[in-house]
Amino acid sequence: MSSPDIQIEVFGKTDVGLIREHNEDNLLIADLGGALKESEFDAPAKLKLGERGALFLVCDGMGGAAAGEVASQMAVDAVFDSLQAGEPQPRDGFARALRRAVETANDRIFQQSRDNQSERGMGTTCTAAALIDDTLVVAQIGDSRCYVFRQGNLGQVTKDQSLAWQLIEAGAMTAEDAKAFEHANIILQALGVQDRVDVVLSRVQLRRGDLVILCSDGLHGPVSDQEIKEILTAETDLQKAGEGLLQKALERDGPDNITVVLARFDGEGLVSPRPDESVGFVAYDPGRDPVSESGHTPGPNSGTVSNAVPSGNSSAAATAMRRAAGTRETTVHRAIPAGTPSWRDDEKPAREGRSVVVLFFLALLAVAIGGVSVLKCERDQAVSGESTGHTP
Repeated sequence: MSSPDIQIEVFGKTDVGLIREHNEDNLLIADLGGALKESEFDAPAKLKLGERGALFLVCDGMGGAAAGEVASQMAVDAVFDSLQAGEPQPRDGFARALRRAVETANDRIFQQSRDNQSERGMGTTCTAAALIDDTLVVAQIGDSRCYVFRQGNLGQVTKDQSLAWQLIEAGAMTAEDAKAFEHANIILQALGVQDRVDVVLSRVQLRRGDLVILCSDGLHGPVSDQEIKEILTAETDLQKAGEGLLQKALERDGPDNITVVLARFDGEGLVSPRPDESVGFVAYDPGRDPVSESGHTPGPNSGTVSNAVPSGNSSAAATAMRRAAGTRETTVHRAIPAGTPSWRDDEKPAREGRSVVVLFFLALLAVAIGGVSVLKCERDQAVSGESTGHTP
């Protein structure tokens, strides 16, 4: 199988931020044929798309101490190893292999978490973008993001698997409200937290000159989409653009680990974009293998984000209801970005009341179907400056 003439310029960088002691984010940029495999760059690199494809990956670990770092590194290794071990194949088969690779990562992290007390409860988000031809396939677990910057416009091609995102889509709040939402720290899936996950796939038909951005919420939390767009518009050099994005997050107090991957696509294998052509989330269903390599059979909700992960127990959903009632009980920890806008005092009671009511019924639904949500909340930091431990 011959590959189209697609040239890729890449750059990736991660930063611990200003609050965390450990960096529990991980990234990977790889040519699956073996010409390139890097987790961080001193300068942009170039590669040609080969017949085995290319992979771009960002994982944001959670779990406290160093367990989150273990989970995110395991996810990076498992996804890469699984894809590299496969044979070159057309897009649908390649997309199924990517989905199986993410499921395999979940299996490995869940098993290690269960077998090692010190790593109990660890998990990680995973946003993996890969291509074998002119179409980028994105696999999503959690709330790390993938964007495409095309002709001066920035489009998000993933959907955050978070309570806040679902409330936005339901019309219960605006994106601006979500920045200050008390329960913005609740995500609905993470690798390693339960024994099965529903990997959401999306796709993007690439155009010549497209710039793909993958990032953890350490970037897209404190830095708005408009600010990301402005930085990418002002700076065409990938290294300067990537470092500019990290610097902007640091200027917002760097409340979390910050990771960004940039990949620019060019070559005769891509067509030029049409005037005013935009991008956004497009769900992708490549079909299911009879039995996946990870041992999973097809799930009823493949390719969709549901109100709760359809496996596990209802303990985390019950925790969500307790939090809605005003308690501080949590499971997995995560920091809400500092420096985000807050509600005006006269608006806060009404908006909080509306959000809590919606949260309560979503959590009740999760309990009813036996679902489990993943809670990642800020761990209170002692006045003495004690470490909070990392959380995504």
